[in-house]
Amino acid sequence: MARSLDPKKIKSARRALEVLEYFQGDRSEATVMDIARSMGYPQSSTSELLSCLVALGYLTRDRAARTYRPTARVAVLGARVQPRLFRDGHLLPMMDELAKETGATVVLGNRVGLDVQYIHAASPPGSELRVAEGASAPIAHSAMGRAMLAAMDRNYVRKLLHRVNAESAPDMRVPFEKMAQDCDEAVAQGYAVASERGGRMIAMLLSHGPADEGLALGMLLTDAQYEARRDYFVQVLRGAVARLSPSTPSSRYAPPRTGERVPMQLMG
Repeated sequence: MARSLDPKKIKSARRALEVLEYFQGDRSEATVMDIARSMGYPQSSTSELLSCLVALGYLTRDRAARTYRPTARVAVLGARVQPRLFRDGHLLPMMDELAKETGATVVLGNRVGLDVQYIHAASPPGSELRVAEGASAPIAHSAMGRAMLAAMDRNYVRKLLHRVNAESAPDMRVPFEKMAQDCDEAVAQGYAVASERGGRMIAMLLSHGPADEGLALGMLLTDAQYEARRDYFVQVLRGAVARLSPSTPSSRYAPPRTGERVPMQLMG
């Protein structure tokens, strides 16, 4: 008989991870009340949780300022996952540079069940469009999801889409024939596109890991950016993916179709 999970332990594990994720982005340190208010946790349990993370070596406490900040242990947590991209690679700094150079929000996502989860985002200053890290989108209705589906066997896509449609409202269901057409288009173009989050996302597959571990890189553009400079953004994204995935066959990337300047760090 399968053992049921303890809801209290699940809640504790979730809160511990949410606290570590809280320090992503511009947050370098925080007080108990900062975290409690942001997360909606009781102050007492938040204080106990932070003390536990300090004891485990994931946070350090400044007693004078009464603030907490992550330790180096957090920085190396998970560093062995996809080491070519993270431990030994330049993925995250490259995303920052792309956002700064192009004025677009650059997003990294992976598949979680029937959704795509956005695990990191880099936005330029004053960006109209932002993506919250940890947010998700349906695999069948997102550019990253379509990029992932396009790389899968069509029989597997049919089965996956059957599950997606079974759990979706009628107006969100996608016929397999339409999805197959979208996948073929993504393969032909070398990228997928979808309207989402108030703009247009273009996305390309970054790694061909196991079914639930494939990564995709995308750029979230305003409608104006997409209509006026789509080819430029596609070219820049191709250059980034090619540099990060040197083993990817060059035939996957179509010849440049624009004369606009591409950031020098992407030229290889």
